[in-house]
Amino acid sequence: MTDELNWGDGDYEPTARTLEPVAEVVLDAAEVVPGERVLDVACGTGNAALAAAQRGARAVGVDQAETLVGIARDRATASGAEVRFIVGDALDLLVADASFDAVVSVFGVIFAPDADRAAAELRRATRPGGRMVLTSWVPSGPISAVGRALFGALSSPPAALPRWGDPEWARELLTRHGAATVDVVEHTLPSRAASPEAWFADQEVNHPVWRWVRRQMTAERWVELRKESVAVLSEANEDPRAFRTTSRYLVMTARLA
Repeated sequence: MTDELNWGDGDYEPTARTLEPVAEVVLDAAEVVPGERVLDVACGTGNAALAAAQRGARAVGVDQAETLVGIARDRATASGAEVRFIVGDALDLLVADASFDAVVSVFGVIFAPDADRAAAELRRATRPGGRMVLTSWVPSGPISAVGRALFGALSSPPAALPRWGDPEWARELLTRHGAATVDVVEHTLPSRAASPEAWFADQEVNHPVWRWVRRQMTAERWVELRKESVAVLSEANEDPRAFRTTSRYLVMTARLA
């Protein structure tokens, strides 16, 4: 590869706005109540941490991308929320042991290359009797298909990500790392744009992963991939007057003894 994936590259905020409803789903699953301490791992622009603060929790967000942490801090200042945001890695959380009632991650920790180490860190940060709630995409649907096509076109595809989208795999991992119970519930999230072409154009201009993949190949190959991807999106389009597709995702709630 010619460079490393940087989640602070481009403009992640449009994606973060699309994902905002998921933060509320996760906090509902975590049963967050006022006064509790909540850690948002791989927090991005701070959706879950800020929503937790709105519920009266004492929230902390951690992300490795300094740019996203800066945006999260600005959002906290603008809203008057008292949230602490830290630049840090999901594999080495800069927090004390057993210091949070709930540890959550909205499509964040699933991208950590070492799932065992990530799960161990989540467990370390959670107090006995606390909750860990994570989300992962289900590997199906047109957006997932486009993502697979993009990575498959690379001359040196990255190593496969951990299998968080497999409920049994995730349940076994979280149980091995201290969960007394693990509940897995499937939800859906729509993505919208003016057209399939507009959706793809937004990703290639703004999304860190799309931008990173684009830099790995020739302009000619990228044009081919764009055409192939738009065809996939068009075939699955749920709104003939614009563009809409519904993606499936899992909410995994692990409760510690």
